Amino acid sequence: MPAFARLHLLTPDGMLQERVEIEVGKGLRLDKVLSLLDKKTTAQEGFFRSVLKGRQVVTLLLNGERLDLEEDRKTEIHDGDELVVLSPITGG
Repeated sequence: MPAFARLHLLTPDGMLQERVEIEVGKGLRLDKVLSLLDKKTTAQEGFFRSVLKGRQVVTLLLNGERLDLEEDRKTEIHDGDELVVLSPITGG
């Protein structure tokens, strides 16, 4: 059973909602999974690279538990896990 990433991202074109299957085998680190998402999603090119470099802010949930990218970037994602990526939405 693969892992999945659910994306809910605010883009210049509107809200992107996508579910992506990720082959992680026995485990793949969070930072590597985010790098893979740049290739597997329709998000703006380089979006997840920007997240990894701290230029783009997102909220990350792994199986419902919030992750801090700086502290948890080496957390392993396993088959059956679900990573949710949410971009902040503000308004007035």
